[in-house]
Amino acid sequence: MFAYVLRRILFMIPTIFGLITLVFFFLSIVPGDPIDAMLGESAPAADREALRHELGLDRPVLSRYGSYLVRLVQGDLGRSISFARDSSVASLIASRFPSTALLAVLAILLALAIAIPLGVTPAVWRGSWT
Repeated sequence: MFAYVLRRILFMIPTIFGLITLVFFFLSIVPGDPIDAMLGESAPAADREALRHELGLDRPVLSRYGSYLVRLVQGDLGRSISFARDSSVASLIASRFPSTALLAVLAILLALAIAIPLGVTPAVWRGSWT
């Protein structure tokens, strides 16, 4: 059983790597500019170029991907473009994790409260309409 779980965890590594790669490159070809989302379209050109350089968006895609993977392995998930410019994605995830975990636990408990009686009922009364 331990070998099976270990094998499944090891199979997750290339899957996660593939998903990270696909999402990164798909986001790089999506129309629109993250600078517009962060500063707005009416921001001065100098501010736009300074932020573009600060975020590394002026470098080639493969160079950005390599530095993204290095930062990702180090635990740096980057900064959010939707929230405050200085808020890190990791801190945003951490601040919302307790509510997400509570919601997940309650959903599992509700599913079990419904599924167990629905599974036991036909097993107890075999051959009936239930």
